[in-house]
Amino acid sequence: MKRRRRITVETEQMLIIRQTDNLMVSVQEDWCPACGERVQMMSFETAAATMGLHHRALYRLVEAGGLHFQETADGLLWICPNSLPIPTIQGENL
Repeated sequence: MKRRRRITVETEQMLIIRQTDNLMVSVQEDWCPACGERVQMMSFETAAATMGLHHRALYRLVEAGGLHFQETADGLLWICPNSLPIPTIQGENL
């Protein structure tokens, strides 16, 4: 006789959207496998605006493996803020 097992996986997701200085900021709490922790992943557009990069430059960083990211089933990229470079002013970390 065959036995059946039911495995239930529960996930929790929080999505925050707010507008500041004509920029729509999108953040969702999710697991970053590269960091091994839950972080507030940034939408691709939010990460680009935060870093002051053009989208193409941010795509290059993702493709080169320089950023932690998650890609959704519909092709959206969410970027882990822990992997974003820290901005510097005159060579000093902020």
